[in-house]
Amino acid sequence: MSCTEKSNKYWSYDNPSEWSKHFPSANGLCQSPININTIDTIPKFYSPFIFSSKYNSDELFILSNNDQQIITTLAKCTNEQNTNELWFTGSDLNGRFYFVNFHMHWGRNDKHGSEHEINGHRFPAEAHFVHKNYDNGQIVVLAFLFTIDNNEHSEWEKYANVASQLIKTHDRTTCIFNLNRLMQVKDREFFRYIGSLTTPPCTEGVIWTIFSHEIPIKEESLNLLRQNIMQKAYRPVQPLNDRTIFRNYEYSKMI
Repeated sequence: MSCTEKSNKYWSYDNPSEWSKHFPSANGLCQSPININTIDTIPKFYSPFIFSSKYNSDELFILSNNDQQIITTLAKCTNEQNTNELWFTGSDLNGRFYFVNFHMHWGRNDKHGSEHEINGHRFPAEAHFVHKNYDNGQIVVLAFLFTIDNNEHSEWEKYANVASQLIKTHDRTTCIFNLNRLMQVKDREFFRYIGSLTTPPCTEGVIWTIFSHEIPIKEESLNLLRQNIMQKAYRPVQPLNDRTIFRNYEYSKMI
C-alpha cells in the first residue's frame, strides 16, 4: 500500500527483507500485509459504509508510474479536502476519510501477487484504495482480492489496458473511472485489523479493511502489467504478533 510519501530511494520489490536498513518501521510489530486465518478472527458488528455520491460518478483520474507502482489519483485533487468530493464515513471509523489514491499489486504468475493471504491462500493480485482523515492524519485502506476469470469486470480491464502503457518512470496519462464499479463494496464481507503501509516507510497505525469477495480479472490483463511495468509488485506477509483480526460476519458464514 502506497500513500503520498516519496520513499522510492533505497528500496525495491526485489529486496523487501532489506527495507528496514533505511526504513526502521519495516521491523515494527504491526506490519502489513498479513495472513488472515479466518478461524482465529473475531466477529464484530460494524455500521454501514456511507460513500459520497461522487463514488457513483465517472471521474477523471491521473495514472502515474513512480518506478515502483502505477498510482492513480483524482485529477483535480490537490490534497485539500474541500477540493476532493470523494470521501466516506461509517464502518465504526471516526470522521470523514478522503480518497488519496488506488493502485494494484501483482506477482510473476497467477499463483501469487496479492499482499494479504487468507488461510495461507495467495491471490493473483490485490488492489488498495487509500483514504485519509485530514483532521487527524488517520489512514484507512480498503483492499480487494482478485481471481482469474474470463468474465472480467470491464472497469478493471480498462485499468489494465491504460496502466500497462505507462512503461517508463514518470510516464503519466489520464482516464475516467467509476470507483463504485471498481470496488463493489455494498453488503460485502470483510476483515479488519491495524497494520502499516506495505511500502517504505512502512508507517504503522493504518486501519485495514480486506474484503473477502474476489474480483474477476483476466490473466491477459495481469500479463500486460507484468510484461510492461514490472514482473512483481508485492510485499510478503509479515508476522501477526498477537494482533486481533475482526470480521463483519458470523462464524456460520466462515470461509
